[in-house]
Amino acid sequence: MSYKQVHRKILRALQKEDLRKGSEAATKDELKKRRYAIEAHKYSLKWAEDVKNAKSSMLSDIESSVEKFREAFEGKNKHFYFAKTPENLKNIIYSIIKPGDVGVKSKSMVGEEIELRQFMEGKGIKIYETDLGEFLIQLANEKPAHMVTPAVNMSEERARELLEPVVGEKLSDVTSMVLGVRKFMRKIFFSADFGMVGANALSADTGSVIFITNEGNGALTSTLPDKLIVITSVEKIYPTLLDAIKAVTTQAIFSGFEYTTYVHIINGPYDLYGPKEIHLIMLDNGRIREDDLKETLLCIKCGACQFACPVFQVVDGAWGHIYTAAIGVPWTAITNSKDTARSLAAFCLECGKCREVCPMKIDIPELIRKIRAKEV
Repeated sequence: MSYKQVHRKILRALQKEDLRKGSEAATKDELKKRRYAIEAHKYSLKWAEDVKNAKSSMLSDIESSVEKFREAFEGKNKHFYFAKTPENLKNIIYSIIKPGDVGVKSKSMVGEEIELRQFMEGKGIKIYETDLGEFLIQLANEKPAHMVTPAVNMSEERARELLEPVVGEKLSDVTSMVLGVRKFMRKIFFSADFGMVGANALSADTGSVIFITNEGNGALTSTLPDKLIVITSVEKIYPTLLDAIKAVTTQAIFSGFEYTTYVHIINGPYDLYGPKEIHLIMLDNGRIREDDLKETLLCIKCGACQFACPVFQVVDGAWGHIYTAAIGVPWTAITNSKDTARSLAAFCLECGKCREVCPMKIDIPELIRKIRAKEV
């Protein structure tokens, strides 16, 4: 995107009253929620330091980290694939599933990054997003506004308008929406040919896949279909299972959740239950690098910097491409286009709030400055 395109996108967002209301409602208590969550889990500040150290050790030699995880992961009916580019990943997917298949998918930013759902639908593969926020984004044919809460900018009224034709009943409040989608999805879960999930963390010692959810959709997606596909990326690897669990817990706390409902650890498949085969695809897409942008890979995608950003609080996902606001600028430079990232960088206020709230202490303002100045 050019500077003019980003500018127009932001101006259009400012003119949408529904979006403005949704953004204001979602971000007004973000600092308070995060503070309460950290106070409820006082160990989280120390754990954040532990996670940064563990993550740094794996990032010091990414290729070796990938190989360690592969060796630990591969086994009976467990298949590992490495994708250098989005096109590689899509071709691997197309070799695992076929046109006419129906799948259920839990939230995955890597999937959004490469527009995987759109690719599969173009190949005649039906895929249903099972996270409520992602399902709303799918119905609206839009992109996520936030890494953790993709439909954060959507008002209750608009969500109801999108859901009622799908679930086939009148929805009066948020509870009825959730129950309506649950009823609609249940039959799809039991008939799906494959499930697809992302990963919040991977452990190199046990080959485990760890991801967190609040709705229970991840458990159904990863256990009911006979075939499970995991979409992930190289920076998610940690030395041990304990490090990985610390990472997903830290992510949840700094996202403002006092408690996360479900923590999933996948080590299967097993003979008696769960999927019969697991395919894990690990994406590079610009992440394996040795320049200043490598600091971005410390990000655990908690989204704290996005909520704290005053630009995001006004225009939310309009300031960004796939990854929005604050850390979204360097992520865009890595995974999409440095030109687009420079266009986005022009709208940074340089207030430094993103750096203050980041549990990994990433110097996001400095990364944005370097992108804007063409130093990276």
